[in-house]
Amino acid sequence: MLYTTEAVVSRRSPQQASRRISSQGRPPTVLLRYQPRYNLFVVIGFRTFAPDAPSFMEVYVIKVTLLGTKPPVWRRILVPREITLRNLHRTLQTVMGWTNSHLHQFVVQRQRISDPRSRVGTKVANESRTRLGELIWAVRASLLYEYDFGDGWQHELLLEEVLTGDESFQQICVGGKRCCPPEDCGGAQAFAELLETLQDANHPGQEDVLEWLGDFDPEAFSLDEINRRLRGGKN
Repeated sequence: MLYTTEAVVSRRSPQQASRRISSQGRPPTVLLRYQPRYNLFVVIGFRTFAPDAPSFMEVYVIKVTLLGTKPPVWRRILVPREITLRNLHRTLQTVMGWTNSHLHQFVVQRQRISDPRSRVGTKVANESRTRLGELIWAVRASLLYEYDFGDGWQHELLLEEVLTGDESFQQICVGGKRCCPPEDCGGAQAFAELLETLQDANHPGQEDVLEWLGDFDPEAFSLDEINRRLRGGKN
C-alpha cells in the first residue's frame, strides 16, 4: 500500500521517524525533509506494506498577532485541528505570556465562544465543546481571541497552513517576536506610551515606570522557555 502526505510533522530525528514507520511492517522507502520554518522534520512520502496505516492527525499552523502593538507582538504555533477552544485558550495564555487573570472569549463571524461559567453574556457557545476545526478550516481563515475586556487585548488567529502530524505530535511554538505587554497596563495605546517612556531617559515618568515594571524587556522572547511551559500543560 502507498501512503503519501504533504507533510507529516515529526519531532523525531530522520532515523527515528524511519524506524517508527518500519515498525508498522516491512521496511518502507521514506522521504524526509527538514522544515527550518518550523524546526521540524517532515515526511513527504513513504511506501509500506503494513496491515494498519500509521495514525495521523491534521495540524494547524496558526499565526497569533496581538493587534494594536507596534512593532507587533506575535507567535506562530502548531496545534491539533481537534483542539478545544478551552485548551486553545490555555495554550494562548502560555505562548503569549499572559497570567489568565481576566475574562476571555473567541469571536468568529459574530459568534462568541467562551467559558459559560464566566458569564460574559447571553448566547455564548461553550468553549469546552467547540473545536478549532469546526470554526476555521481553509488557509487564510481567522478568528479573534479577546482577553481582558478592560484593556481590550485582541489577538488575530490566522490559519497559515494545514500539516499532517503523527501520534507523537505535541503542540509547539515555532516562532515569535517580543514580550507580551504587562497585565493591567491599560491596553494598546497605553502600552505604546509606556514603551515611549522606557525609551526616553529624560521622560519625567520613567523612574516610576521602571519601579513598576522591574526588569521588563519589551524585546524579550524565548522559544525554549515557552515550549518548556507548554510541555507542562495540556494540548
